[in-house]
Amino acid sequence: MSQIEIVEIIEQIKQKIEVDANGQAKASLRATARLAGVSDKAIGKVLESANLEPSKLAQMLMQQSFDAANLTDWRTSGIPDTAIAIILEYYAYEAGRYCTK
Repeated sequence: MSQIEIVEIIEQIKQKIEVDANGQAKASLRATARLAGVSDKAIGKVLESANLEPSKLAQMLMQQSFDAANLTDWRTSGIPDTAIAIILEYYAYEAGRYCTK
């Protein structure tokens, strides 16, 4: 991805990112998907899988002390910045050939 593409993506999603008084950021499901280069449906499925049969990404998030119930709430409340980092790392290094847009 070129610098120009990254700047364009940030410009498109900046309204969907919030920062609270403590400096912690949250991004919408769509903004997170856009950063990861996947569809919002793909990340939505991951969040939904947490309570039933967690996907590898959902397991990674839960191993970092995120509760399965919180993962499903993120669809409406936003995804915390630390979780976004885990999601981006997963799609960059772990998803491999299973990662489709």
